[in-house]
Amino acid sequence: MDNVIALTASGIASGAVLAIAALGFLVLHNATGVVNFAHGDLITLGAYLGVWATTDLGLPVLPGYLLALLVMAGVGLLIERTAFAPLRKKPLIVVVIATLAAATVIRGLIAVWQGSTPKTLPSPAGDGALRIAGASIAHQRLLIVAVAAVAVVALLLLFGRTSFGRQVRALATDPDTARLQGVRTKAIGMAAFVISSVLAGLAGLMVAPLGAVDLNLGFGLMITAFAAAVLGGFGSLTGVVLGSLAIGLIEQLVGGYLFPSYSTMLAPIVLFLVIVFRPQGLVNVTRSRL
Repeated sequence: MDNVIALTASGIASGAVLAIAALGFLVLHNATGVVNFAHGDLITLGAYLGVWATTDLGLPVLPGYLLALLVMAGVGLLIERTAFAPLRKKPLIVVVIATLAAATVIRGLIAVWQGSTPKTLPSPAGDGALRIAGASIAHQRLLIVAVAAVAVVALLLLFGRTSFGRQVRALATDPDTARLQGVRTKAIGMAAFVISSVLAGLAGLMVAPLGAVDLNLGFGLMITAFAAAVLGGFGSLTGVVLGSLAIGLIEQLVGGYLFPSYSTMLAPIVLFLVIVFRPQGLVNVTRSRL
């Protein structure tokens, strides 16, 4: 019983951090139509910025995390200005290739800056754990769920109650009509890159205290988050969250009990099955946007 509780808690926490990362995909895709394949390296960069702020600069954990997210916002803006804005009128494949180039640059800069030796990142929640029916649940996992919930609520309010959100929803539903109606696509694109980058950095900061910080930290998370976004319908915030939780639980429960050695392969398998049998995802995005 305690093993079931522990695996379920780990699955929910895994799904929560996937949701944070996948929502970064969602925001950017709905605002610009772009899937940013530098997202994984932005996740890694967020974790390394946390290490830099807390270890190298010696800041307390919370201020260090906030500084890391502030830098991530600047990085998102820089990517938009250098890898997206100049190519705005180019074919989409050109923009996607530019994001791959950005990923290579980011990874190379991290390697030069921090080296290849794995780092550790302190958790704002400390190293303690909550015990439930004999199962031990790390405080960091509880923090991940809480932070993900706050991020989801914040995005719901942003997209449902603000002019920015209405413009993004208009672009997601009918881009051509939205542009004709005066939606400021350049400003929306800049804001979307900033928000997406901050969410990537937040995902990195949340997952890093559970293990080592290295150059490969964000890649696997990006692939799984992309699978979660596709599973959820990519255009629906609710669908992306549900898809993330589903994959998180599948990885932990199915991987933990049946195929422990192959748990990391489950997300690509789910992605393949969804693309083949239900490409619209869990939530039909023609009816539900954000």
